[in-house]
Amino acid sequence: MAKRTPLKAIRAKCLECSCGQVKEVKLCLVKKCPLYEYRSGHRPLVEENTAESI
Repeated sequence: MAKRTPLKAIRAKCLECSCGQVKEVKLCLVKKCPLYEYRSGHRPLVEENTAESI
């Protein structure tokens, strides 16, 4: 069995959760899911904390 990266494993879990429907992963409404930000198989954009944003 080939090793998966953590992001690929998350993507696979999201596909499993949506019964293999790629479109459903993209349209996912479960924002409280800890994997939500990673569901596309990419790292989410990181907001930098600056003095101006506080």
